[in-house]
Amino acid sequence: MKNILLLSIFICISTVFGQTCRDYDNNCRDWITVNPRACDSTDYIKRSCQQSCGQCGSVDSKFDLRRLAPELTPIGFLVGRWRSEHGGKAIFPTIPKFTFGEEIEISIPDDNMQSSHALNYTAFAWSINDKDELHSEYGYISVKPNTKEAALTTVMNNGFVTVEEGPIVGNQIRFRLRDIGRISFSRDLPVHDLVREWTLLDRSTLQARLNMETLTHGMQEHTFIRYNKIAP
Repeated sequence: MKNILLLSIFICISTVFGQTCRDYDNNCRDWITVNPRACDSTDYIKRSCQQSCGQCGSVDSKFDLRRLAPELTPIGFLVGRWRSEHGGKAIFPTIPKFTFGEEIEISIPDDNMQSSHALNYTAFAWSINDKDELHSEYGYISVKPNTKEAALTTVMNNGFVTVEEGPIVGNQIRFRLRDIGRISFSRDLPVHDLVREWTLLDRSTLQARLNMETLTHGMQEHTFIRYNKIAP
């Protein structure tokens, strides 16, 4: 009760002095994801979750957690646009080490596409020297009904198509390759296995790590990056 009172006083002071409209409780995202009507039914949430409740100006509908299908609640923490200008690290025995930038967007589909109950996923990586495209991915993230198991399907610009699945543990998902396809003239080595791990470190920092096994090299780290949340 004391903590709630102190937070309420802080919110009032912040409002008076015109500080940025935002969420003042780290649980806001989870509360709104589980119960989209909590902003209207719970006074504390309405006061302390200003951004999640849409009080900070209009929120792009594709990032509005109040629209999230209940089945996707376990992966609601991924929704947003995440970016790292030059924080990515890529290593593998067959390539020189290099750094890269990347932006990913994980969004809620419009109402006409909601029947699939999956989040949209896009990723675009670039060279930090000349901003040329290095890699891009497009796909969907879904949750197996009545479980904490997630699935990621991707189509990549290098000619690969993947199906990855893995457990959701708190704010972390650890995908493992289930199936892969590739065009017949791809120049990349055949990928035998991969592990992709996404971890929300705090409400504005997402970490991604990818380990890979190819025809000629065993499982080892391939890429690592930390993104900052830039929307909403």
